[in-house]
Amino acid sequence: MKGTVVHHEHRIGFIVIRDEKGEFAIAELLGKYDVEMGDVLSGNLQSSGGETLFNQTQDESMEVFIKGYGLSEQDAISMLLRTH
Repeated sequence: MKGTVVHHEHRIGFIVIRDEKGEFAIAELLGKYDVEMGDVLSGNLQSSGGETLFNQTQDESMEVFIKGYGLSEQDAISMLLRTH
C-alpha cells in the first residue's frame, strides 16, 4: 500500500501518513531518515509494530514502528498529541 507523509514531528521522530483509502497511520522513525511532507511511502501501513517502509521519493528504506493505523485525521492528531 502507498501513502503520503502529511506531517513530520521532528522533535519526537514521528510521521503521519495518509494512505490510498484516505485513512491515517502514525509511525515512529527508528533511525535518522530524510523524510519530508509529501514524500510517497510504500509498505504495510495496515499493521501495528515494526515495519520496513520504502520512501519512494527519497529512494530509501526506513525502519519504523507503527503506533496506529486506519485512523481518522482527528484521531491521528489526538494520538500524536498524546506522544509528547
